[in-house]
Amino acid sequence: MIKRLFPEDSNQFNILKSFFSSFKKDSIDRIEMFFPMWCMFAFQHYLVKSFEIGIFNAINISTNNNYLFSLMMEDLIGIFNIIFHTILFLWLMNRFNFFGPFKTVKSDSQTNFLLFLVIFALFDILLFGKMMFGFFLINVVLYIIYRSDSIFTQFLSLIFIIIALLFSINFNEPIIATSCAVYFPFLISSLIFKSKNLIVYSQKFLPMIIFIFISTKELWFGFIGISYFLFFNMYYYFVFKKKYDFLRLDLP
Repeated sequence: MIKRLFPEDSNQFNILKSFFSSFKKDSIDRIEMFFPMWCMFAFQHYLVKSFEIGIFNAINISTNNNYLFSLMMEDLIGIFNIIFHTILFLWLMNRFNFFGPFKTVKSDSQTNFLLFLVIFALFDILLFGKMMFGFFLINVVLYIIYRSDSIFTQFLSLIFIIIALLFSINFNEPIIATSCAVYFPFLISSLIFKSKNLIVYSQKFLPMIIFIFISTKELWFGFIGISYFLFFNMYYYFVFKKKYDFLRLDLP
């Protein structure tokens, strides 16, 4: 669609090319890496609205884990949370680039930020309670499948996905339970067929699946995700004249 609206080397194409080329590539790579982190913040927002979490009772939100497509004033908190942490981490990465978790992941240490998110999610279990455990396991799986494509790694990921699935079903938490059920065949297929392409799909589609099912609860996050994918499709088209290979977080 973008290519049809803005044919290559047209006047409109060249204007937008100048605009998108003005963005620093390091910042673009880092923002692309933030997508799993945004999913985590949106999931936390959903937990606060859906389950009784003692530390957040003072916010006085009526909990309801059966709602669909929520849009309410309190959702501005989730939007602000994502914007604040994005700006904060961009500043930290620029200011302390030597610090491991804040390095430019796509260029020199592809799994550092994903490992940082695992630690972040583990710490958040203390704030958001046991319901955060399933998302923590999802982050562990995302980290290890990007770190290694070995049979052992895929098998270990499969175990974690099963644990997250059973845990979420036991506590009637639909987002992680459904996401794990949908993602399960990707890991099974990559194990059976030992295909590099299937492993790539396992990497790319895990955060995509999580995003889709969070958006069924938090519609505002769906708009953020659509804007994210639209921006990166336009960026790669206008700057590099190629299709955006979405969520290939380890590409240089």
